[in-house]
Amino acid sequence: MYFRLLCLLVLLTHTLSAQELPPKPAYPFGIKQIHSGHSLTDPLFYPHWPGQYVNLMSSVTGIPAWQLSNVTIGKSTAPGSSMMYRWDNKISNGAPDARLDIGNWEVLSITEVVPLAVEGGNTQSWYLNRLQQQRTYLSNFVNNAWSNGNDGKGVPTLLWTTWTSIDGKDGPFREMLDSQGKEWEAMQEYANKNRPAGAPPVYIIPGHKMMARIYDDIQKGIVPGISDIKQLFSDNIHTNELGAYAIAMIHYACMFNKSPIGLPNQLIPNPPANTPIPTPEFAGYVQRMVWEVVTSYPRSGINMQSTDLTSEEGHFQLRQSGNTLFFDLQGHESVCLKLYDMSGVLIHNECVVSGNALPLTGYQSGVYAYTINSMKGDFMYGDVIVISGD
Repeated sequence: MYFRLLCLLVLLTHTLSAQELPPKPAYPFGIKQIHSGHSLTDPLFYPHWPGQYVNLMSSVTGIPAWQLSNVTIGKSTAPGSSMMYRWDNKISNGAPDARLDIGNWEVLSITEVVPLAVEGGNTQSWYLNRLQQQRTYLSNFVNNAWSNGNDGKGVPTLLWTTWTSIDGKDGPFREMLDSQGKEWEAMQEYANKNRPAGAPPVYIIPGHKMMARIYDDIQKGIVPGISDIKQLFSDNIHTNELGAYAIAMIHYACMFNKSPIGLPNQLIPNPPANTPIPTPEFAGYVQRMVWEVVTSYPRSGINMQSTDLTSEEGHFQLRQSGNTLFFDLQGHESVCLKLYDMSGVLIHNECVVSGNALPLTGYQSGVYAYTINSMKGDFMYGDVIVISGD
């Protein structure tokens, strides 16, 4: 059913440009995903193998993490490698190869080496060749995935975008996030323009947007426990456990079209002493921030302004009409709703009974996070909501 719906979607929308992407299908939790990249992909799996993302997927699926590694979640990386290198060279050490082994997988996530070549960055032929290569080889992987992936049924591709060195050696860090972002988008557009008939569009996992948001929020003093971007890094470009947590959250959001709000903050079992573990406050910030970044970026294909939301467990149904929430609590007597601004400050706390409407008035226009929990404590759900100011 998932495959038929995906094919119908892409056949109807193939002629749309990258700026007019159709909504991205939500992939099921058990989808076989392979991640092609380098050391900025590795935080999904390290430090502390099998990694916070794999441990998160273990908690979601109920399958032991070690059974997911390179079976359901594939690591296909080479240090410092470009897509051209990974196209021309088989991944070593028995790891799955995102080109040659794509028939065994159901979705491809891929990234390019940084810094990217950018339009106007240099006029020398080697630079212009590199600019074209990064677009061409993304297209090669995309087309190979659709033609040969999943035993010939076709595999969609997500583009994981990253960042440059925080020490400024590649250029001012914050400025580079924006300038590199334009090329990530150009790569996406090139691949979408040149994809085979019937292939779904490439969507972006916007790591560059996430890092820009974190950087800006640190400058505003609203990231819990963090006063410098360096606190999320182990060196000038590689993230530590805190940065890896954010990477896990954005991959979860973009893979499954689901809000990470309410996910665990502790995803490293038995961590060594002095391991930086996300506090509940930091984790809550990251989850809300990631969902806002993803859903406000059209190239992710994920839009949070849905009119009907249902909890994964079926405990309740929630419908938004304007600035009013309507509840059908599926037999529960009452639930409590907490509303937060995007800096994590609690601004509304109210309990409602089944069938009640909850007007959210008196707030400025913007994006807010909320959690809903049963007064009996048997479920909790979190997401974000757009409110139009009075």
